[in-house]
Amino acid sequence: MHTSSVRGAVRPRVTTASTTAGPRPGAAAVGPPPGATAVGSPPTLPEPADEPSPHQLFDHACRRLLGRGRAFSDTVVDQIRTEVPYYADPVLAPPDLPQSVYKGVRITLEAALDPDRIMDVERYTRELGIRRAEESRPLDEVLHAFRVAGSEVWSGIIGAVERDGLGDQRHLVRVAELVWKSNDRDCVLLADAYRQVAKGVASRHNERVRLILAAVLESRNDPAFIRDAASILNLPPDGRFAVAEIRATPPFGRTPDAVPEIRGMRVLRHTGGRRDVLVAHLGDRPLGELVSALDAGPGMRIGVSPVVQGLENLPRARDMAGLALRTCRGDGEVARLDARLPDGLLISRPDLSAELALRVLRPLYDLEPADRETLIDTLGVWIEKGGSAVQAARHMLCHRNTVLNRLRRFEQITGLELSRPRDLVRLTLAFDALQLLGPAAVLGGADAWDRDVDG
Repeated sequence: MHTSSVRGAVRPRVTTASTTAGPRPGAAAVGPPPGATAVGSPPTLPEPADEPSPHQLFDHACRRLLGRGRAFSDTVVDQIRTEVPYYADPVLAPPDLPQSVYKGVRITLEAALDPDRIMDVERYTRELGIRRAEESRPLDEVLHAFRVAGSEVWSGIIGAVERDGLGDQRHLVRVAELVWKSNDRDCVLLADAYRQVAKGVASRHNERVRLILAAVLESRNDPAFIRDAASILNLPPDGRFAVAEIRATPPFGRTPDAVPEIRGMRVLRHTGGRRDVLVAHLGDRPLGELVSALDAGPGMRIGVSPVVQGLENLPRARDMAGLALRTCRGDGEVARLDARLPDGLLISRPDLSAELALRVLRPLYDLEPADRETLIDTLGVWIEKGGSAVQAARHMLCHRNTVLNRLRRFEQITGLELSRPRDLVRLTLAFDALQLLGPAAVLGGADAWDRDVDG
């Protein structure tokens, strides 16, 4: 806490009348002899024999300030609060500011009188940087206050010389450079200590956030825990949230390293294995903006939950995001569960879905593989084209009647009538189950089904 400029530009509030005073070192060797008068110049007056040297003057002033004790340090505190708005705020300002300033001023003045005490200044400066970093005070504001304090101490030294008549304050110019260099060195020490601690504090904070978010995503319906978690995560406990689950499929899939930046939303990330979970506080933004910002690149699939209200519903949202993820039929998909609810129903009970598909589609597996694949492909295209034989025929590059004939044949084999709504629903669900679960999962229960029927 020596002296320097605030944000690089603070100057002492007390200024001298002139920046030069007295003869320069070596001036007597080149100037006129004692008692001589240069042409056009006033006669040179000899300095009083008892005039203190600049260093003696500096020492006298430091002792006067030490004698003022708390009264002087209080003026330093007032000046910090005047020039640094952060420290003027009773909520933001460190509560130990008066004690810290008093200790810093005292140690600085004592070290100015006794150079062997310089280690005390360095120790105080480092401790201050560490303490402010642990308190998460902004470094810019800490340095600003530190430099204001240094400037105020220097102004106090000049004021003591002038007020108490210790000597010519202009002589202090000769020690000013050393004072400012010392202050600059102390600012570097403070900033270095702060940054070293800040890295560890940020790491611990990030780990705490990760653990709290992981706990919130589990089923912990504890109101007190939710309130504490909301404070740590800086999220509103009753806000609108959605969860996205990202899965990387081997061998080339990799989850993204950063969360998407979406205006008006805050997105937190929880990592685990080949899956990442994103928790988005939507605010008043629609779910579609989150979905649009998600990019499922090669080897990636993403499932997005519907909107839920409140942090306590994040476990349910995560389950739904995982369900949406399982509805993806290939890499590169971003699946919204609210747009795939039938698929979500099928995935949530794969055993029942497989049995439905088996009961509806099993007759097709008595056909030759090529014949079976033709009928299944035709059914799939016809369903995707909204039940239009014309659109299905165009897509498959065949005649409309060919599509209709294949559909009639399917009806004959399975006993379903595609004109009946319930049969159409059973067919659509069975076909989706086949696509989601795969033939192996569906046909795996065929033997058990046969035994059940025979019994």
